[in-house]
Amino acid sequence: MRKLFILLLAVLTFQACSENQEAYQVEVNLEGSEGKWVKLKTRNGRDMITRDSVMVTAGEKAVISGTVEGVQSMYLMVDDINGAVQLLMENSTYTVNGSVENPEITTNSKAQSDLNAYNANLKPIQDKMTAMVAELRKGSDPANPAKSDSIREAYYKLYDEMQAVDSVYIAENPDSYATVLALRGSFYMLDSEQLDAALARLDAPLKEMEEYKFMSEKLEKMKAVAVGQKYTDFGLATPEGETLKVSDVHQGNVLLIDFWAAWCGPCRRANPELVEIYNEYHDQGFEILGVSLDRDSASWVKAIADDQLSWPQISDLKFWDSEGADLYGVSAIPHAVLIDREGIITAKKLEGQELRDAIESLL
Repeated sequence: MRKLFILLLAVLTFQACSENQEAYQVEVNLEGSEGKWVKLKTRNGRDMITRDSVMVTAGEKAVISGTVEGVQSMYLMVDDINGAVQLLMENSTYTVNGSVENPEITTNSKAQSDLNAYNANLKPIQDKMTAMVAELRKGSDPANPAKSDSIREAYYKLYDEMQAVDSVYIAENPDSYATVLALRGSFYMLDSEQLDAALARLDAPLKEMEEYKFMSEKLEKMKAVAVGQKYTDFGLATPEGETLKVSDVHQGNVLLIDFWAAWCGPCRRANPELVEIYNEYHDQGFEILGVSLDRDSASWVKAIADDQLSWPQISDLKFWDSEGADLYGVSAIPHAVLIDREGIITAKKLEGQELRDAIESLL
C-alpha cells in the first residue's frame, strides 16, 4: 500500500509540474534542418521577429527554451526551407518531428493539443487544395484548356467546405485556443454584429491572446463604418499626386468605395464586371472611388490602364497599412462599401447581380 501511495504521489506531482511549468521547451527534429538554423519567431504586425534560435547539429538535441506569459502564437522556421510550423506557445514541452510542411507535434500544452486536433480535422481538405494549386502552377493544358477552369471551380468548392468546417468548430468550441486562430483566419467574412457575437462567446482565457485583441480592435473600427452608419471621410493621393476625399466624389451620388490592388487576383478578375456596372449606372448618379492597397505606383497606374478603370482612384501606397483600409476595417480585398445619396452605408461586399440590384434601389 505504501508503494502504491508513493507511485500515486509521483504521478500527481508530474501532472502538477506539467500543468504549471515555469518555462517552455521545444525539441526540434525537423527533416532537412541538420546543419541549419531553426528560428522561433513571433509576429509584430506584418513583420516576423526572431525570438530565439538554435543550430541543429548531428547527434545533438536541438532545443529552444524560454518563458512566455499566457498563450502566444509562435512560428518555427528553418533556414532555406519555405513555410513555418505554427505553435501555440505556453510554458509547456513540445517535440516537433516530421517536416515543416507536415509537422508532428507532441506536447502537454492544452492550447497546442487543441490546435493539433483542429489541424488534423482540416488536413484532408487542405491536402486536396495543395494538390490543386500544384496542378494549376503547371499552367494550362493546350490539349484540354477547360481543365484549369475545372480545377479552380473544385478548389473554390473545397475552400467553401473548409469555411463551413471552421464555422462549426468556432461555434462548438468556445474554450479552444484553436478557435481564436480559426476566427482570426475568417473574421473578415463577418459583419460587425456577427464578429461581436463570435468574440463574446469565447471563454475568458482566450481573450488574452494577441489574435483576439487584434480582432477586437478591428471590430471597433468595423462598428464605426457598419451598415446604417454615415460614411467616414478620408483623403489620399490620386495617381497625379492630388489629394482626393471620399466627400469630393460622393456629392449626393450613390457611391461605391472599392478597396482593391493591382497585385490582387480576385480584384482584377472582378474589374471587368465593375466596369460594366459603372458604364451602365454612371449617368444616373452612380460613382465609384477606387482605393488601392498597392505599394508600387507604376504597377497601380498600369493596372488602372489595363483594366480600363475610368473612375477616380486614390492610394497612399502603404499596402495593408493604408489609411483608408484601416478606417474601414478592411482585412481582405476586394472589399466594396455602398453608400446612398444621403451618405449612409447601405451594404458591403456585394458583387454581381446583388450589387446591381442594390444600386438600382438607391438611384
